[in-house]
Amino acid sequence: MEENKDKQLNDFVKKIVRSAGLETPSDGFTQNIMSKIVAQEEKTTAIKYKPLISKRSWLILAAITVILFTYIIFGKLDLSISWLPNINSVTLNKIGFMEVLSQIHLPNTAVYALIGIMLFFYVQIIYMKRHLDNRLGLS
Repeated sequence: MEENKDKQLNDFVKKIVRSAGLETPSDGFTQNIMSKIVAQEEKTTAIKYKPLISKRSWLILAAITVILFTYIIFGKLDLSISWLPNINSVTLNKIGFMEVLSQIHLPNTAVYALIGIMLFFYVQIIYMKRHLDNRLGLS
């Protein structure tokens, strides 16, 4: 009896399909589909990821850092920071580092500003790494 129902259902479906006939796609159907596919590919390739800091900016930052360190080493900087703990001067005298540092003169405000900028720069690097890892699903 199951087979009879299946056969009747199958015959019914065949009859309906024959009466409905086959639909033919419109002229240029394939061309329309292909143009939509090409347009979709152009949208996906249009997103071009750029680094947050360009190579030119990295070079400028590197140059500024080199100039700053050169000034610190060979310039005149007064490093009498009251909240900086005393460093064992015997060890530094053996290296001769204190003689170089005693010749450097930089206002305390500038020293504090440089320390603050470096601190915020490193905090930003850590924050951006976590953010991008979470966004890209790397963590």
